[in-house]
Amino acid sequence: MSKANVKLQLTFDLDVAAPERLLELDHESLCKTFSEILGSMVFQGLPTVAGKQLAKAGASIAAHHYHLSATSLAARPLEREALIAAAPHLTDDELEQLARNAQGKLPETPEELQRHLRRHALKLVSDYRMLPCTVAAKLSSGTPAQLEGKLNLTNGSVLIGERDRQSRLQANQGAIVVEPVGTGVRLEAACAGHTLSGPVIEVSVAQLASHRDPLIEAWQRT
Repeated sequence: MSKANVKLQLTFDLDVAAPERLLELDHESLCKTFSEILGSMVFQGLPTVAGKQLAKAGASIAAHHYHLSATSLAARPLEREALIAAAPHLTDDELEQLARNAQGKLPETPEELQRHLRRHALKLVSDYRMLPCTVAAKLSSGTPAQLEGKLNLTNGSVLIGERDRQSRLQANQGAIVVEPVGTGVRLEAACAGHTLSGPVIEVSVAQLASHRDPLIEAWQRT
């Protein structure tokens, strides 16, 4: 077979009047359903027909692949605030992708909707997105201390640096302050105990969402 030296892209946008039951599917299921419906008749048929036409000019198809995407035009629009509340660790482009992926039959209550969006967000991006930070807290002796660590924007956990891992914090001391370096942001956190990796410091997703823009901007600069 001849080596390819031209990439030819053919794009068709098909506006489909689909049964109501298909509109209840999320993005992934909707794409899978249409892929199964179209099948080899379309995905193999187009290259076959195109190959015959190209042969008239002495050209041939060396390889081919297809991309399928389906978006419900009747889907309920998702507010940016709702997306950020569930997934403050995502970039702007990823928030748009989350809005597409999570579509389908959406939960009615805000709490259920947030859990629904959170599941899809972690399916989209679950890797750690870390920012250097300082943690202001009281040691078990009552002495104020500033610990060094890294804040995980994906789940709000703080990984304490090696220098301070042996520190033990005072129980029931109230809010602990976490300051991601270079953001001007002060986050309230809590200590959930101690492990071999140091104090277990946790920032709520709601706290991250309240300061999402400067946190993401700082993470993108790292």
